Amino acid sequence: MSDRTEIQDDDEREDARQLSLQGNDPPSEIEGYSVIRRLGTGAYGTVWLAREDRTGRMVAIKYYPHRRGLNWSLLNREVEKLATLYSSRNIVRLLDVGWNAEPPYYVMEYVENGSLGAYLAAGPPGVTESVRISQQVCGALIEAHGAGVLHCDLKPDNVLLDTQFQVRLCDFGQSRMSHEKSSALGTLYYMAPEQADLEAIPDARWDVYAVGAMMYHLLTGQPPYRDSVIQRKLELAKSLPERLRIYQQHIRDTPLPDKHHSVKGVDKQLASIVDQCLATDPLARLPNAQAILTLLATRERNRSRRPLLLLGVLGPILLTCAMVPIFLGAMKKNISEGEIQTIEGRQDANALVAIGQATLLQKELLRRLSEMEELTGQQPGASGKKNDEIVQTLMKLMQRPSDEVVAEMKRLHDAPFEERPDWMQQLDRAHDVADEKNLANGRSLDTSWFLTDAEGRALWRRNFSDDTVGTNFSWRDYFHGDNVEYPEDGVPADVRPIQQAHVSIPFVSKATHRYMVALSVPVRDTDNNVIGVFARTLHLGDLQERLGQDLRGKTDSDSRLISLADRRESQLLDHEWLKDEVFQDEEDAKRIFQQLRLPRETLSLIESQLGKNNQSNVNQDIRELQYVDPVGQLKIPSARAYDEEWIAAIAPMNSQEMPWLVIVQEKRSVIVEPVQEMKRRMTSQAIYAVLASMLTMAGVWLFVWQALTRASETGPRRETSESG
Repeated sequence: MSDRTEIQDDDEREDARQLSLQGNDPPSEIEGYSVIRRLGTGAYGTVWLAREDRTGRMVAIKYYPHRRGLNWSLLNREVEKLATLYSSRNIVRLLDVGWNAEPPYYVMEYVENGSLGAYLAAGPPGVTESVRISQQVCGALIEAHGAGVLHCDLKPDNVLLDTQFQVRLCDFGQSRMSHEKSSALGTLYYMAPEQADLEAIPDARWDVYAVGAMMYHLLTGQPPYRDSVIQRKLELAKSLPERLRIYQQHIRDTPLPDKHHSVKGVDKQLASIVDQCLATDPLARLPNAQAILTLLATRERNRSRRPLLLLGVLGPILLTCAMVPIFLGAMKKNISEGEIQTIEGRQDANALVAIGQATLLQKELLRRLSEMEELTGQQPGASGKKNDEIVQTLMKLMQRPSDEVVAEMKRLHDAPFEERPDWMQQLDRAHDVADEKNLANGRSLDTSWFLTDAEGRALWRRNFSDDTVGTNFSWRDYFHGDNVEYPEDGVPADVRPIQQAHVSIPFVSKATHRYMVALSVPVRDTDNNVIGVFARTLHLGDLQERLGQDLRGKTDSDSRLISLADRRESQLLDHEWLKDEVFQDEEDAKRIFQQLRLPRETLSLIESQLGKNNQSNVNQDIRELQYVDPVGQLKIPSARAYDEEWIAAIAPMNSQEMPWLVIVQEKRSVIVEPVQEMKRRMTSQAIYAVLASMLTMAGVWLFVWQALTRASETGPRRETSESG
């Protein structure tokens, strides 16, 4: 019996072809068996389906025709290996042998579903089934290798599937015992490159390569390295050594096939197992079938753990994600309530400021008006007596011709005090005393003091102005008290001077182009006839700014902006921006002021709360949460800074002559900034908490994963060592 691989020459290949063309008659009748039909034909024999007469079970009979002793050698080797592996459940069992029959044969169990090669003709079976079949093939190889048998020709046609599609390994004609040194050739594309050598020594890694090639075939539908080019080269080879050389060179020069990497369901671990089995270098290849089975088992364990690990990772994440909306909702609600409470608290304070400002402004105007009444003898002074001296002086002055008084004023207004006329000294002294009192008490100074005759002609002014002294101002409201300003050239003929103390309607100053107000009182003679008007003017903004500073100092708030508006005309009278803006002329100022009107929403709110015709109450306030600053609506760059969202508390002045509104406004963004800052801190802390919890979970699960990985790796290495 030869120990070398039987190599077919041309005559033998022709005989094999003729053998495959034989009819349906078996080579011989075997006692105790009834041959039914031919199952297949190989290079050295045929396999037939038969029935055992005694038991009725189906068996497979393989005939070996005698040809120069080679078939006998094959029969002897295969029977020897099958007998050695008789007890293996994953290897086809040997039932009987006809050593002396003509031709010789052996009987083995019949596996109903045929070969894996036929099964693969319908296409790849899928990843799960491919892994299952590969595991069972490895199990059969482990039993064979454990018995010292190397298959050396593993391929789909040598793997049978029983009724339960369990694997049965067959065809051990090319197998070798582990101690044998003679070469054995496998089948192209399933044969390891180093095996394609007539001098190669059998190695368990040959079967490992074959398992990898078969797994590749199961996953992709074709064996590795096979294509039309190499197939053509192999067909044109003139001898077996040449074919082996071409095959070996092709595998070593071609990159490792990777089609299985793109198969759906093939994970990196499975692809890596196939790659390690197909390694060209035997030393880089997995050492045996046990190593393959261990890696496949490890993969299965990892896959089975994956849902649990995924749940362990995703569970806390999902819980965190579920809690985030709840947290955000609660935070949003708390922030909203916090903003409302903060705004309401600030509005309470602003309302007090507005009411206080309105009260102080009204008292201050009435105080200054009262001073004028004292000077003109309309009411007693602090001593309880009327100022008779200045009253007598004014009556004497009014008896003189107006032109004479105007000329004297223009000539001597800048003369030394002692050289001025007595009437001028008394009026100038009264003005200076009032200024000293205002400065001493931190109040704003008057813009001017002036005296007109009964026709409205200006006789005296402090500070002096050549444009005003001698000019007729009967059209001004402070002169006639009609709460209107007539055209300068259209004063009604029946206009008369005021009969009682009067606060004029606000008017735009020709000098400063800002709103001012005049406080005027009548000058009477001994018969109680009005012979002139004595008045003082002041900028509303200057007066309000000084009062506002006092109030802001008490409330410790620099973010408030206090403005003044005329309720009757809805006109904005004073504003922070107006103190800094320089108008080109009076017409430019009037044009701008025409645009500075309170919003309709604000006016509607005021009218609805105060009543359109009812007398306002100085202790009442109106609160607006979305106040629109009229200045912010101007198309002027410097005014755009006021185009923001404001809150405002509005307090009316309790006076028919002063239907003005004190507006205390604050930027909403400034008020809620502490709440927004708290929101930012809470959000950042929540983010840090979520990140910290996720990192903690990731660390815990990384530790668990590594522990599981170490445990899974420890088991397989021990199994491999024991099997070795």
